[in-house]
Amino acid sequence: MQTERPIAELTRGEEEIMRILWELGDAVVSQIIERTDEPRPKYTTVATFLKILENKGFVAHTAEGKSHRYHPLVTREAYARRMMSSMLSSYFDGSLAQLVSFFSRHENISADEQAEIVEIMRNAQKSQS
Repeated sequence: MQTERPIAELTRGEEEIMRILWELGDAVVSQIIERTDEPRPKYTTVATFLKILENKGFVAHTAEGKSHRYHPLVTREAYARRMMSSMLSSYFDGSLAQLVSFFSRHENISADEQAEIVEIMRNAQKSQS
């Protein structure tokens, strides 16, 4: 899978299609439609989203009879990394400490989650040493 090129931001509809492809690995349009929430989109709507995603470099297709089978070119992790980096720089001045501080003030973080976060940070510190 290709992950090193710059990644564009996805619209909500495009992201829904990508989440389905990331889950399935590859799919034809009808399989994607089956995985969407009600009311299900029309075939042409999903096909249009897939064409846009292909133009953006997120997916590619292979011919399968009269249809196309689509597969992701960008991993979920690569996209998440790009979006989180963008959010971090746009809203938290690039500071992870500000991000954590924001969530600790505005979200109900359980004691178990706090302990897990501390453990993740300890492990990250050990691996950087």
